Amino acid sequence: MSVGIVLVAHVPALADGVRTLAAQMAPDVPIAAAGGTDEGAVGTSFEKILGAVLAVDAGDGVAVLYDLGSAELTAELVLESLGPEQAERIRLVDAPLVEGALAAATSSAGGADLATVVAAARSALSELAGRTAEGAAPVEAEEGPSLTATAVLRNPAGLHARPASRLAHLVSGFDARVRIGPPGQRGIDAASVLGIVAQGIRVGAEVEVVATGAEARPALDAILALVAEGFGEFGGPPPDVTAAPAGVVPVGGEPGIIGGVGASPGIAVAPVRHLHRAAPALPPARPGLDPNAERRRLNAALTQIHAALGVRAAVGGPDASIAGAHQAMLDDPALRSGAEAKIDESTPAERAWWQTVQAAAELLAGGDAYAAERAVDVEEVGRAVLAALGVDVRPSIRPDDAAGAVVVAEDLFASDVAALAEAGVAGLALAGGGRTAHAAIIARGLEVPMLVRLGRPLLDVAEGTLVVLDAISGILQVDPPPSVRSSAKERACQLADERDRARAEAAGSVVHAEGRQVLVAANVGSLAEARAAVAAGADGVGLLRTELLYVDRPALPDEDEQTAELGAILEVLGDRPVVVRTLDVGGDKMLPALDLDPWRNGPLGVRGLRYGLAHPGVLRTQLRAILRAAGEQGAHVWVMAPMVTVAEEARQFRELLADVVAELDRQGTVHAPPAKVGVMLEVPAAALAPQDICAEVDFVSVGSNDLLQYVMAADRANDAVGYLYQPEHPALWRVLDLLVGTARAAGCHVAVCGEIAGDPEAAVRLVRLGVDELSMAPGSLPAVKAALREAYGSVS
Repeated sequence: MSVGIVLVAHVPALADGVRTLAAQMAPDVPIAAAGGTDEGAVGTSFEKILGAVLAVDAGDGVAVLYDLGSAELTAELVLESLGPEQAERIRLVDAPLVEGALAAATSSAGGADLATVVAAARSALSELAGRTAEGAAPVEAEEGPSLTATAVLRNPAGLHARPASRLAHLVSGFDARVRIGPPGQRGIDAASVLGIVAQGIRVGAEVEVVATGAEARPALDAILALVAEGFGEFGGPPPDVTAAPAGVVPVGGEPGIIGGVGASPGIAVAPVRHLHRAAPALPPARPGLDPNAERRRLNAALTQIHAALGVRAAVGGPDASIAGAHQAMLDDPALRSGAEAKIDESTPAERAWWQTVQAAAELLAGGDAYAAERAVDVEEVGRAVLAALGVDVRPSIRPDDAAGAVVVAEDLFASDVAALAEAGVAGLALAGGGRTAHAAIIARGLEVPMLVRLGRPLLDVAEGTLVVLDAISGILQVDPPPSVRSSAKERACQLADERDRARAEAAGSVVHAEGRQVLVAANVGSLAEARAAVAAGADGVGLLRTELLYVDRPALPDEDEQTAELGAILEVLGDRPVVVRTLDVGGDKMLPALDLDPWRNGPLGVRGLRYGLAHPGVLRTQLRAILRAAGEQGAHVWVMAPMVTVAEEARQFRELLADVVAELDRQGTVHAPPAKVGVMLEVPAAALAPQDICAEVDFVSVGSNDLLQYVMAADRANDAVGYLYQPEHPALWRVLDLLVGTARAAGCHVAVCGEIAGDPEAAVRLVRLGVDELSMAPGSLPAVKAALREAYGSVS
């Protein structure tokens, strides 16, 4: 067991963020956050603090840290409510919240008792303040001879919080005193996480380790091994960072090569262009500021950006889910309440907002790898709001300036990647970042080569220097010789040829061993995606999202406009079958033209077909436009309604569609009746009992993304529950097995669209279940067709 820790803060995000950071350093220590009021507002809660104390009290005691004096008062009331025996082992600790929590957590993890943990928390700042002029904290005189060794830091961020925590844990297991610091200096006690971090020792720097005591030799050997393996921060062997000329880290003994992680495969040979993002110029705090006026300005900016993100979320594709995640961040009440609290202190809206955003980003950056990669998303959202407030947040280079170059940066926003790709960037190289970051997801979708986690030496590469970016091997070679450049260009051409061959092979249709054709189709939301689908060998379009016609529109487009835009997409698709989904709004698609309410039209509210049937004028106009566009283009169109729960909804949709066809016939308007009528099954109730719905329609399409989030009760746009969004979960596959079997028995054509359909292994499994059609992002088509060919061995 170990001493438990409770973190009390007036802002929920602050308490949660500090807990995340402390838990990374001491994963086995019970730590609970008690932030904000019961309603999530700024303040403290007796019930939250009591619950946190009870949750972490395992008998060894609890240290309660707090941010402000009023939090101490609430915590004292909690102690008064406890029995004498339990209250005796609870301590309120007057210490800086962040530093104290880290010191307490690492001390508890080392097996310290309650008194020692409390002392560690209280001394967190004084320990740093007592550092000598050389940057070393004085330590007690050691007895006996000392052993000394030097090593070079290999991990990208040097001795930051997580490596320092691992070092402190390691040292606690030996009967030895250990100091670590720059060579020639006294160094810091290795058990002091904060002292080590405060030295700011970075990658490539040499450190001196001095060990004294009975187990000095094994302690020293263990520390040197920990440094050599990069503190476990590399997926494989760490790069050799010794003897790096001009800030360039050599790997494997080769000078001029920086080692990183491939986030998006590919090779580029191009000059470097640095993208810098300066701190925004913010107005100073000033007395006499009208808080109400500043709140209104902030709320207007937040509303504007929220609507813009809703527009992006409605279009579909990889950027849609990212926009949804950014919306969720913007909805975090802690950001708004934190900024408003600063506004009440006569701080302008711009400065109040940015200070709150920076604090949230710093907390995330100190968490685990996944949390750290979300820090850049918070900053991206924060800068967007600043721009809406009139602050210049433009980066140092515009996308057009980066055409044909390798863009180098500390990190990138997802929106940066999309803009740079559109401008023709050759590749992306980041000092930080990660494979699961949103920027990396966009880069993979757009086939832009990208390296991440290259470390600080990357930023020392001079502007205009020619580099070879190899995101397959995970290296960046600086100013390579002509032979290396030539070889890299040849490999890049080979990769392009391989992609072209895969696309050419994807043009063939896949035939199941039983002789039935498996339709491998694309999800399309724009004219550009329609062209990409054709180029990638799509057999058809399994999901044409019509929300794009409503994007960024203050009013609904009329019937003629919808007909023209749909007609342009159908013309590109030619004679391929196309499934057109009627308007799917609500949930994460809050389109401005429809004045939707986040609660009434939320994920469990009036969305999809529910909205269409409640607004028949909107749905009727759209159906007329779809059938007119099909008639004018001679297209083979199926029509599908989203978010159907019961058979009565499907019946009403089919009846309305039949009425529209009859109306167009009477008017003599050129049109084409739908070849088939279907619905999307996304609701568990419909998926588990589809027989009555199947009796009303010709086909069903499983919306796997929404179905999964409803099965798992985990919003796919919410990072906090992202770990529950598991496409491989057996519950989902049991639902799919029942759904497919029942629908096929009823004579329905069965399609599956979404992320699952685009995964080659899952695609093979779905076809084995009996699925007739798979629909996915255009970029996934070649790989899925190749997997199906290998599994079923027949292409016509």
